Amino acid sequence: MDLFRRAILEPGPPETFALLTVQEAIKPQKQTKLVQDENQLLENILRTLLQELVSLAVQSGEKIMEYGQSIADGEANRGQIPRLLDIVLYLCENEHVEAGMIFQLLEDLTEMSTMRNCKDIFGYIESKQDILGKPELFARGKLVMLRTCNQLLRRLSKANDVVFCGRIIMFLAHFFPLSERSAVNIKGVFNTSNETKYEKEAPDGISIDFNFYKTFWSLQEYFCNPVSLNLAPIKWQKFTSSLMVVLNTFEAQPLSDEEGNANNLEDEAATFSIKYLTSSKLMGLELKDPSFRRHILVQCLILFDYLKAPGKTDKDLPSETMEEIKSCEERVKKLLEMTPPKGSEFLHSIEHILERERNWVWWKRDGCPPFEKPSIENKSFLVGTKKRRPRWRLGNKELSQLWKWADQNPNALTDAQRVRTPAVTEYWKPLAEDMDESAGIEAEYHHKNNRVYCWKGLRFSARQDLEGFSRFTEYGIEGVVPLELLPPDARSKYQTKPSERSKRAKREETKGAANQAEESQIATPASETDGDASKADLEASAAPMDTDAAITTGSASQAGTPTPDEQHKQSSDTDGQEPGQIEAEAETGVIDGETDAEVDLIQ
Repeated sequence: MDLFRRAILEPGPPETFALLTVQEAIKPQKQTKLVQDENQLLENILRTLLQELVSLAVQSGEKIMEYGQSIADGEANRGQIPRLLDIVLYLCENEHVEAGMIFQLLEDLTEMSTMRNCKDIFGYIESKQDILGKPELFARGKLVMLRTCNQLLRRLSKANDVVFCGRIIMFLAHFFPLSERSAVNIKGVFNTSNETKYEKEAPDGISIDFNFYKTFWSLQEYFCNPVSLNLAPIKWQKFTSSLMVVLNTFEAQPLSDEEGNANNLEDEAATFSIKYLTSSKLMGLELKDPSFRRHILVQCLILFDYLKAPGKTDKDLPSETMEEIKSCEERVKKLLEMTPPKGSEFLHSIEHILERERNWVWWKRDGCPPFEKPSIENKSFLVGTKKRRPRWRLGNKELSQLWKWADQNPNALTDAQRVRTPAVTEYWKPLAEDMDESAGIEAEYHHKNNRVYCWKGLRFSARQDLEGFSRFTEYGIEGVVPLELLPPDARSKYQTKPSERSKRAKREETKGAANQAEESQIATPASETDGDASKADLEASAAPMDTDAAITTGSASQAGTPTPDEQHKQSSDTDGQEPGQIEAEAETGVIDGETDAEVDLIQ
């Protein structure tokens, strides 16, 4: 212990002498890390030394954190107790001693100190928040720190020490993660011990309506415990009647901008209080205070938000109650917007806060899932790894299931129904029933959503019903269903129109006629073509034969027998024309031939 007394008086950072002091005082088996028994021995020494320093500080009348010889440590002057805490914190941070030792010393120090000294101690804790929040220290000391802060909150006055209580709560919010369940009100329990006491009997010489006074302050009973409104309908009726009286009074006595600016006490820290006074003599002044009105109206919004928000046990409220809640909420928001100063901005801020509160309610209802997400390195590692596919006995799930059924039923392989291929009409019956609107089957349960069913049906239709299979490209899978299975209103949608049938038949006849003309041209003997070619050469050599050839050609055209050149020309013209034009030209073919013959004779 004397070694540590001398150590806290030495100047310089703790890393220059802290470990050497521990090695001299404990003489550990390992040079840099203590075992369990050695940690316990060191903790007892430090706790005893801390108790002696606190008693000496109390006897001297000095503050605990400022007691002892001041040591120049950089720019700050430190007392003996902060110096001792710095040494222990360095040893815990570097894992030379047990990590929870510093938290135990801080708990002992707060228990031995008055609330005045606890403010200084807590200031030291806030300054070392980053070091105390490291994972290696937090894991071993989070429960001790939580217990220390809760003990401080119990000792503090909620009315007089509001700022100090807020510092402790803010520290806990930063020190613990958001998903820490110890700081979450999972069940949503209300603080029913916060009772608002007010006068039950009218005093002498009161200048306001005492019935309104009682009605006004009776609302705090419902604001304190909103659950009671769900359990007793009579209480809800009483609450709504009392609330209507208060809202009507606020609407009948609006505040002007001048009154709001004159009576606004929100910016004065000296007048800040967690609760308002309930004396009947102050009722008239409080109604003229804009912050007082806002306080009551915000309480109404919080209550309405609780009644509307879902929880673990859903609130069974009738539709009439929900309508009353919405109407009252609109009136309250309108009053907040009318209350000076900056009513619209204040209402917008309150709505934003309530929206965040609803998100917290949903988070608690889902079981408080952690907010922390995996780091980028871990996420990329998980993406790069391949998932192992499940191994099946026969290669895939379907075959393995079939084999399992066969084991259970030995006659499955010899059953005649196993290999029977169903008819198309029998197979498409379930889908036809789905298409009947009178059946009332929802779209998500239709057989068309089953890919395997549609694929098998298309294979059956391709083999047994080509006409229905051809309707797939235009109408989809529902067009493949045989028309006799469909109801009358759906059958007309998928039936082919008569005009389209006639056009299709005419188009097929035209193609057949064109094919016959080509076949007749190919069937012409090659010998006749060669003979005509030789005669043409001989006739070209003799000039007097031109007239005879023209006459012969004209007679041949009148007889309806085309020459080889005309046959070649007609075939090329036929190939270049559309099928629909062939019939029209076939009817005028005789007239064209006669005209050509007459022209040749004239020449």
